[in-house]
Amino acid sequence: MLPLPVLAPASLARSAALRNHLDRGSDAALDEVLARPGTVIVLAHRGSLLVSRGQLHRLRLQEPQAVELTAPHDGAPAQPSAEPSQPTAEPAPGPGPLTTELGALGGTRIYLGRAADGTDCVGLLLDDASRSRVDEALARAQGAQAEDLLDAPATGLDVAAPTWFDLRALALALSDLDAGLACTLVALGNWHAAHPRSPRTGEPTEPAAGGWVRRDPTTGAEHFPRTDPAVIMAVVHTDPDGEERILLGSNAAWPQRRFSILAGFVEPGETLERAVQREVFEEAGVHCDNPRYVGSQPWPFPCSLMLGFTAEARSADLQPDGDEMSEVRWFTRRELRAAVAAEDVLIPGEVSIAGQIIAAWLAGGA
Repeated sequence: MLPLPVLAPASLARSAALRNHLDRGSDAALDEVLARPGTVIVLAHRGSLLVSRGQLHRLRLQEPQAVELTAPHDGAPAQPSAEPSQPTAEPAPGPGPLTTELGALGGTRIYLGRAADGTDCVGLLLDDASRSRVDEALARAQGAQAEDLLDAPATGLDVAAPTWFDLRALALALSDLDAGLACTLVALGNWHAAHPRSPRTGEPTEPAAGGWVRRDPTTGAEHFPRTDPAVIMAVVHTDPDGEERILLGSNAAWPQRRFSILAGFVEPGETLERAVQREVFEEAGVHCDNPRYVGSQPWPFPCSLMLGFTAEARSADLQPDGDEMSEVRWFTRRELRAAVAAEDVLIPGEVSIAGQIIAAWLAGGA
């Protein structure tokens, strides 16, 4: 097969935040970080993020421990007022900014890193009560109903009013900096939600090290975020005439007509290359050779790292496992383009590395 180029970082693989564990401060509340001039806060709740004007909505401390929920979102540091307002959960008279006590917003604080201009970025994983409190406060400031903030409006990411969006809807639209911040925040949010107790003692654990550790307060044992590596591969068969066909499968749990390249988790004691070969044989009955790495992408749904490969099939014989895969098929480039155009086959978009690999293969020939 014609080798595919290594994928350029795209979608959720993009990031411009600079990470250094020494920048996280020594306290779980991140008071040291929040005291640094210009520090910004972004909000997340159960996989959704607060967005306005095409980027993550940034909150800034207007005075000690008070954040402005409806600050102008121009990416520039907020200018201090001549007479700082008192922190309150009620909107100021008229169209002025709305402030609230930072401590009143419950949840887990995460140090996300530092932007190229030196701005420290903190994520706040809101608990349910605080999400409701934020929605109600924003709705009052906008003269709307809190329910209006539950779904992204038809105007899209450029909506001026702060609005909640699912991470998948943001993946291609955000800047490199914001894509990395959002992906990290959602990934760590999933980890914190799924691991509230120590696996050793069963006791509740507490966030530490800027949200990157959970510590057992009884034993002092530290537990770290989990990332599950998974391989995802474009398996290609080349016939005697030199025409290539890509192997796509339809998972038994997917809607009809949906196909993608094959994927699976890496097992203990297994190399990435061997995982590629095992998964392809298990799911499609195909032996393949020459696994070649083409790129990776974090996929925090809930905690995967997708490692992209190509591989060469020894033959075109297929035998779907009948369990995980309901159907596996070979497509030439011409056949796949025609099937997608006719909507006979639905393939992933370029939000995911699966769609990016398929697009790269389709661009590689007639």
